[in-house]
Amino acid sequence: MKYRTTNELEHFDFEEAVVSRIEAANGRVKIVLDNVTILPENSCNRDIRKMRTHDFCLTLQEGKVSRLVEEGYKVYDADGNLKQTFEDRDLPEEQVAQGLEELAGLPVYRIAKEGTLYSMIVDGEDHSFRLEVEAEQDFGEWDRFLSMDSM
Repeated sequence: MKYRTTNELEHFDFEEAVVSRIEAANGRVKIVLDNVTILPENSCNRDIRKMRTHDFCLTLQEGKVSRLVEEGYKVYDADGNLKQTFEDRDLPEEQVAQGLEELAGLPVYRIAKEGTLYSMIVDGEDHSFRLEVEAEQDFGEWDRFLSMDSM
């Protein structure tokens, strides 16, 4: 990878990103995303304007998946009457690896960090998922900048 940042999560915009794949092994969680916006404040962005990249690799070092949550939702009928309520559901530890695979191809709603907790919300077809990872630091890596105009 040509470009690398350390602990600059806030200098990227992940709202239009799509999950390519997620791997969790050997003390790190690696999230590969397409269509990530690189903000002007990013230390590697010499153009000082919003740029894009594909095959962006976000590595959470000393990372461990703490939770993968299928977020709750409500189902209404055509008249707006509540039909059913589904509560948040933590995937059991033995289902987390399969759950991470199922996130591939889904759009990212948000990636945020609070202390050492990284949280990624991914939109599914009818509800969303929340991946929570405890990690010491993050590294962002990518090969090239793409102009926003060409996309």
